[in-house]
Amino acid sequence: MKKLGKTLIQVQYGASIVAALMLLVMIGYEVFARYVLKSSLMGIEELMLFPIIWLYMLGGANASYEKSHIECGILTLYIKKERSKLIFDAIKRTLCIIILAWICYWGFYFFSYSLKTWKLADITYAPLFFANIALTVGFVLMFIYAARDVYMAYRALIGQMKNKDEAREGGENL
Repeated sequence: MKKLGKTLIQVQYGASIVAALMLLVMIGYEVFARYVLKSSLMGIEELMLFPIIWLYMLGGANASYEKSHIECGILTLYIKKERSKLIFDAIKRTLCIIILAWICYWGFYFFSYSLKTWKLADITYAPLFFANIALTVGFVLMFIYAARDVYMAYRALIGQMKNKDEAREGGENL
């Protein structure tokens, strides 16, 4: 399982690098065409949309993997007991995975809709499902990492409860 996870994150980071390089080349080419050749390249901004969306969604998935996404931890400032913090974390992670499951469902629906309707970009006529699949892939990756976080949160909570029970039982035997 660890090998699969490591391969997944390497593919994810690799796709992020490829998307960033594609965007860099497109921007460089547009700047060169506009300011050196004094010509406009129609549709390049439209094509930039694809790697931009992929970067955005893969960046969100990377943040979920690294647990470095933005979090508002105001309530955790007021929670003092370790067990209460673990319970709060487990509830928070459970709500997160429920919301992500719902978003994944709609992401799959949106992607299948874009395949059925075969929407095209206005200028380049590029199929928009290339951008729409990025949403689905990003949300599924976030769901996978959220499932990992739920597992870890409940494991920590159960471990803390077992330790407390063992300490209580050890005190009674004395």
